[in-house]
Amino acid sequence: MNPEDVAEWLKDHPDFFIRHPELISRLEFSHDTGAASLLEHQAVRLRDENARLKDQLRQLAGIAGQNERLMQRLHDLTLELSTSASPEELVNTLAGHLQRSFQADTVMLWLTDPAPELSGLDPVRTLPAQLPDWLTELHGKDQPLCGRLTREKAGFVFEDRTDTVASAALVPLKSGGLLCIGSSREDRFYPGMGTLFLELLGTTINNRLAWLEESRRKSA
Repeated sequence: MNPEDVAEWLKDHPDFFIRHPELISRLEFSHDTGAASLLEHQAVRLRDENARLKDQLRQLAGIAGQNERLMQRLHDLTLELSTSASPEELVNTLAGHLQRSFQADTVMLWLTDPAPELSGLDPVRTLPAQLPDWLTELHGKDQPLCGRLTREKAGFVFEDRTDTVASAALVPLKSGGLLCIGSSREDRFYPGMGTLFLELLGTTINNRLAWLEESRRKSA
């Protein structure tokens, strides 16, 4: 039997040393653990494992606190957007809040058919009828894209502001639009990050724009 076979066998027979206690005294341990006996060796391992679990708990508590603060800011933003009386107020509130509370340096809102009062607002752009393949694919997946953008993508969504965008989040809207949030920090948005906040934000914007457009049509 090789050492691996012995180790596997002992895993399947954890009571071996109970049935053969005379062998315990013959076990040898590395001196760098500071343990001279089996019980001391187990105590050292338990202390190390306990320290590792405490560190994990601190990390989880930190993440939970960050998520709680993030959701509170999202709640505040949702309330502000829901009380916006016009598309113009909605866009200005969105851009201002994202820059103040979510460390966004650049915000762009691409819409398929923006209301007339939005045409003069800086963050708003009109999507062309023929979209790039990558944007069509992004809408098909219906999931935010986070991370560093290629030159082609950054040039399309942020136009001449690409020099100030090191990482970005692109949020597809159900209406066919696109919310683009850019940051000067490379680590602000990254692949694999949680996107629940961005998805909820996209849904809120889409629903509010649809409601405002319907109200405008009724009053016309």
